Amino acid sequence: MGAAVFVGCAAIAFGPAAALLLLTVAAEPLRVIVLVAGKADEGLAMLSEDGRSPISLRQMAYVSGLSFGIISGVFSVINILVESAGPGTVGIHGDSPYYFITSAFLTMALVLLHTFWGIIFFDACERRRARGLGLVVGGHLLVSGLTFLNPWYEASLGPILILTLCTGLWAFGTAGGSFHNVLKCLSCKQEPEGRVMLYSALQVPPEE
Repeated sequence: MGAAVFVGCAAIAFGPAAALLLLTVAAEPLRVIVLVAGKADEGLAMLSEDGRSPISLRQMAYVSGLSFGIISGVFSVINILVESAGPGTVGIHGDSPYYFITSAFLTMALVLLHTFWGIIFFDACERRRARGLGLVVGGHLLVSGLTFLNPWYEASLGPILILTLCTGLWAFGTAGGSFHNVLKCLSCKQEPEGRVMLYSALQVPPEE
């Protein structure tokens, strides 16, 4: 039973982060460097040697936020996961039996929130928008304050998940996303690029 709780809580806490990591970061070496080392200057130097374009500010903000979120989540939940493996059962002395599952969902929300906050914070710094900076800092303090409501887990987890959803939509819009792009992605239809037509129209000049 303890192993099942451990695996389930770990999957809830880090499942979305693992999916983002595999789908959006693992295939790009520079993003992996930013994720692991947090040193964008090394990645830019590597790319400048072979002439490829460097990583964009939005990409760096996303990867940096995801990296910080994963590290923060690991440190916040690692002891809880170890305890969930047993021996013993939560709630046997009248405590809440939802402690492990609530901690897992809270960690998942914090990992995603750090990712979203990274995107919004970088954009606010670039555009010099104090309002965005203040909302990110205020959201961080609000989430931290809501955890003081424990052990009434339903009272703290619900608002945090709602805030995560709202912050995710805000970060999506900040990164340039739109409802049209979502529908285009879900339809799995790719529009032909003009560059392909341009290259196909090129002809080798005849030799004289």
